[in-house]
Amino acid sequence: MALYEFSFKVQDEREVARSQAYDLDASYKDLTNVMAEMKGKTIKEARAMLEECISMKKPIRYRKFATRLGHRSQLGGRKGRFPKKEAKIALTLLRNAEGNANFKGLPMEKLVVRQGAAYKQNTMRRYRQHFGSSITLGYGKQALWASYETCRAELVLAVESEKYLLKKVKRAKKDEKRAEKAKK
Repeated sequence: MALYEFSFKVQDEREVARSQAYDLDASYKDLTNVMAEMKGKTIKEARAMLEECISMKKPIRYRKFATRLGHRSQLGGRKGRFPKKEAKIALTLLRNAEGNANFKGLPMEKLVVRQGAAYKQNTMRRYRQHFGSSITLGYGKQALWASYETCRAELVLAVESEKYLLKKVKRAKKDEKRAEKAKK
């Protein structure tokens, strides 16, 4: 098994807590959107968001890989889904990173998800055991095999700085204005 490096580089490793998982049997496209939605949130906010997604109360907004995707009223008419499997994986990564931060002695209430990413890892050819019919599977090679893809994910928690907090407050105010405008 190969060791994978993190894509997020920092000067001092003592300031961040990391976690990663690889060879995951999940959609890297869905996992990418789940991880992107977690960025900038505190541990409590991220955990609440993931648990709401798993219980199908609030969908995850899809910014990428959203072609032909349905709109959700809970997101104000924006595109989204309920990727339960990927949300469970992200929750596991969050718990792992939280444990690593606790071991390093980082202040838990000030930790923020600084970076979360998912990548396509392996594509393997998987041959079908049964041939259904030409109507359901199609003709040619498509009827004989289907690709099986794995992915890997990484998550980085860091202590939020004052500058980062100001950006977060400005972003929240901007979102509130958009919500008020959408209601009118």
